[in-house]
Amino acid sequence: MKTILYILIFYSLAIATERQDIVDVLENYNEAFGKADYSDIVNYFDYPASFNLQDKTIGASCKFKLKLIYKKIRGDLPDYYSYSKWDKIDIQLIDDSIAIVNANFSRYKDDDTVYDSGSAQYHMRLIDNEWKIFTLMPYTKIKTLN
Repeated sequence: MKTILYILIFYSLAIATERQDIVDVLENYNEAFGKADYSDIVNYFDYPASFNLQDKTIGASCKFKLKLIYKKIRGDLPDYYSYSKWDKIDIQLIDDSIAIVNANFSRYKDDDTVYDSGSAQYHMRLIDNEWKIFTLMPYTKIKTLN
């Protein structure tokens, strides 16, 4: 009986640690995005990376291309954009090395008021014990079809 209890505790701790590792990567990525630190942002990705938008897919085969994409994304934000925060992060783990993350976020002004919110799905891969984003897909809603 003790052995089963130890196995359950170990498994629970392993899942909690895995989740925290993924959340930590997303937090660090979000911080780099808020600071417009393009050299840091690109380190959270595995290449080739893709942005799947409603009308097209944009690919980045290298860090240089991804920096250009992020300069465009950040450049399109209003001047009063200050930072973003995650509101909710749901994670599905697939075969121990792929994670699908559905995340809701809010964007803030300098005075700490929310001016926008959104959602995105991140596909992440475990490479050399580090989680890396390989696909990012903004969305407005998810509908389950039965």
